Amino acid sequence: MFRLYDSDGNGILDASELDCIVNQMMSVAEYLGWDVTELRPILKDMMVEIDYDSDGTVTLEEWKRGGMTTIPLLVLLGLDAKVKDDGQHVWRLKHFSKPSYCNLCLNLLIGLGKQGLSCRFCKYSVHERCVHRAPASCITTYVKSKKTPQVMNHHWVEGNCPGKCDRCRKSIKTYNGVTGLHCRWCQITLHNKCASQMSPECDFGEFRDHILPPTSICPAVLERQRTVSGSKPPGARTESVTLDGSPLQSQQSSFQITPPKDTHPLLVFINPKSGGKQGARLLRKLQYLLNPRQVYDLIKERGPATGLQFFKDVPNFRILVCGGDGTVGWLLDAMDMVNFVQVPPVAVLPLGTGNDLARCLRWGGGYDGENLSKILNKISKSNVVMMDRWHIEFSAPEEGDVEQGDPIPSNIINNYFSIGVDASICHRFHMMRERHPEKFNSRMKNKLWYFEFGTSETFSATCKDLHRDIDVMSDGCSLELATGQPLEGIAILNIPSIYGGSNLWGENPSHKKRKKSQKSAKRDKDREFSSSSISSVDLNIAVQDIGDKAIEVVGMDNAAHAAKVKVGLMNSGRRLAQCSQVVIRTRKRLPMQIDGEPWMQPPCTISITHMNQVPMCMGPPSLKKRSFFSFFS
Repeated sequence: MFRLYDSDGNGILDASELDCIVNQMMSVAEYLGWDVTELRPILKDMMVEIDYDSDGTVTLEEWKRGGMTTIPLLVLLGLDAKVKDDGQHVWRLKHFSKPSYCNLCLNLLIGLGKQGLSCRFCKYSVHERCVHRAPASCITTYVKSKKTPQVMNHHWVEGNCPGKCDRCRKSIKTYNGVTGLHCRWCQITLHNKCASQMSPECDFGEFRDHILPPTSICPAVLERQRTVSGSKPPGARTESVTLDGSPLQSQQSSFQITPPKDTHPLLVFINPKSGGKQGARLLRKLQYLLNPRQVYDLIKERGPATGLQFFKDVPNFRILVCGGDGTVGWLLDAMDMVNFVQVPPVAVLPLGTGNDLARCLRWGGGYDGENLSKILNKISKSNVVMMDRWHIEFSAPEEGDVEQGDPIPSNIINNYFSIGVDASICHRFHMMRERHPEKFNSRMKNKLWYFEFGTSETFSATCKDLHRDIDVMSDGCSLELATGQPLEGIAILNIPSIYGGSNLWGENPSHKKRKKSQKSAKRDKDREFSSSSISSVDLNIAVQDIGDKAIEVVGMDNAAHAAKVKVGLMNSGRRLAQCSQVVIRTRKRLPMQIDGEPWMQPPCTISITHMNQVPMCMGPPSLKKRSFFSFFS
């Protein structure tokens, strides 16, 4: 690109060649329909900024350093693939379960299997033989200028919209051919004659609170960061960092976003590998219900950084993450690297196996095909709660040889950390899944494998007498496990859910019970406290909360103990402590897990301390009563 503009081939761009670049960029901006009133002086300033040595010319090194990382320059030279003309359909082969018609030739879509092509974004449908003649009539996802009218019109797609008319409430007879109109944005369906009586303006329907209208997104050509002398003008965007700690300046958004007032745009991240084929299906559905620029494929985008950077300066937005607990942790780790003005709350649509975090936040134990309209309405009604996150650090023992262990999956605890019997079961499950992934392609199969490994662990007891091999310090006080009852597992809990719905800490006591226990403790003035951090009476009335900056320590007698808690035969595990800091010393190689990610750890010292808090969306209370069959959910 540099050599293309270096017309005399002398290796530098002089004033006349820089003027040619500015003229070309002005022509491109005018062609794209952008507002160019104040563009020329800004483009000249850009050329001055990349002249780092201020000698009046730009060398190849200066071009690489500044020019190719400046978003407006990339846009106007046509090199930024993120900014492109809308209107092109995004096709996918589709099987139509009901009689459907081609929007182009108006004939019936017939055949075995997948009868035709349908646009992911607007549901415009055609035969494969007609696709090359289909007009570029898809939706726009952004506008080219701030001067574009802020009023949106309906985007009608004709035909293939069975159901009742939202105006006259009469059925739309789709079997007569291409008839009826459906608005892609507000999702209303009308007869052709009823649509003529409607206002052309679209209000985005019941999802207006979640949708980021195209009129609120425009290319950030006139809204750019100035980098002269490394200083930032007042109101400049805050610089963020990538997951590897490098600045995100080169990844700044190509767009400026100004959402409508009193709305909460939804940023969606989907892990298509979670939940079988559910992730890919949800990706298509949410791209249709929202602006496609709000929905991100975590695998295709290689993480959440792109979406987070796009929404970084958007006020009052929410995040919906579709995946398992590991996907949620992936997102929260990425959010730590972005300097938000206001950290957005996170809602969870569970697609994994355990989904413990989604359970305690009332989003359910797994997505079972529920209507997405209900999910979006629940997000609107959700409350924001703060959730603790904990830092965990491993250090080798000071004496003896250092053993080589497995890689530690994370240094942050979002849900729980455990040592012993449950981690052993999880580790065996993980190893089997690595060797035979084809045997773990559904949530029910995964649970059956867990049942098998749990049963064999009950008989083999690989972590017998664990209490003799570890020391636990809670807020500086020893729990003296070696002299207590035998244990095969220790769990450190941040949330009231583990093993896919088990509450090892037990239900929180009622206010009446806590008050009665406190009065009883006051009357017993001669009671002597043990060396542990909290007395047994206090632990019985201790309340577990995900945002109290306290973490709970629970012991398990054996694998059967955890299973009994799961099915309700026992109320809880063995409560050991509730504290703000935990130090654990192990004396032999033991299985461990963090948020369901297991590994084998040689002898070490483990320190757990509070790291930060993150806002999470707590779903509205469910009106359904819990049944016996909820055990299998």
